[in-house]
Amino acid sequence: MVAGVLLLSNQFVRLALVMLAAMLANILVFHITMMPSGLPVPLIVAVLWFVVAYSQRAQFAVLFARR
Repeated sequence: MVAGVLLLSNQFVRLALVMLAAMLANILVFHITMMPSGLPVPLIVAVLWFVVAYSQRAQFAVLFARR
């Protein structure tokens, strides 16, 4: 819920996307392994996550920079 509020308020978008990525990975793994019949909805959510994350891709480069 916190990540969704952060996205909607356009505050700390990168943090919200990282939080949602972790949750989305768990949801996808669950549906792929345990309940494949419910897979279409998480796939749609994953596509939407990638659309938003793609617009923030330059800011994500900082996460992988070495000091």
